[in-house]
Amino acid sequence: WLTAVPPWIHFKNICFHLRAVDALGFHAAILLTGHYGPNWRDLKTVVSLMQPYFKMRILGVPDFEANTPGFDQDGDSGDHAGKVETSLLWALEPSAVDWSRLPPEGAPGPHFGMGKTVRRANRRTGERMVADEVVWLGEAAGKLLAEYGKSETQSRKPVSFLEIEQIWAEQ
Repeated sequence: WLTAVPPWIHFKNICFHLRAVDALGFHAAILLTGHYGPNWRDLKTVVSLMQPYFKMRILGVPDFEANTPGFDQDGDSGDHAGKVETSLLWALEPSAVDWSRLPPEGAPGPHFGMGKTVRRANRRTGERMVADEVVWLGEAAGKLLAEYGKSETQSRKPVSFLEIEQIWAEQ
């Protein structure tokens, strides 16, 4: 974790955000992370621990699960600053991709987080992958809403700040 705060603060904050979204009456929440490493697994764990306390249906998902069929349409759906992430970023925020900063091919490293496949990145492929993810996430949202529709919601009441603190301490 190369962050300013420990992971538990990040995930506890997610719990408070879930509380807020639920209190606003949302029936479903999708927490999409583009960060790999242990983050996406921890997100899924937090969601599984918190779900029983909410009527709202919750899905925690790394973007590589939603990126189907992937870069080459063969399931290659996630990397770190390589062809997949760079293509997605190029599609979503073109000004954030600066090819002039790539070291010459074959230059000795380390190159911090740059992926080995970055030179295969392609904006149009990124646009297609974004569209694929939108479809996947739309289908996931539909499933969550269908689950919510089948559940008993008459007793729905917002989770309080104190309850979040208690849940966090117990879990």
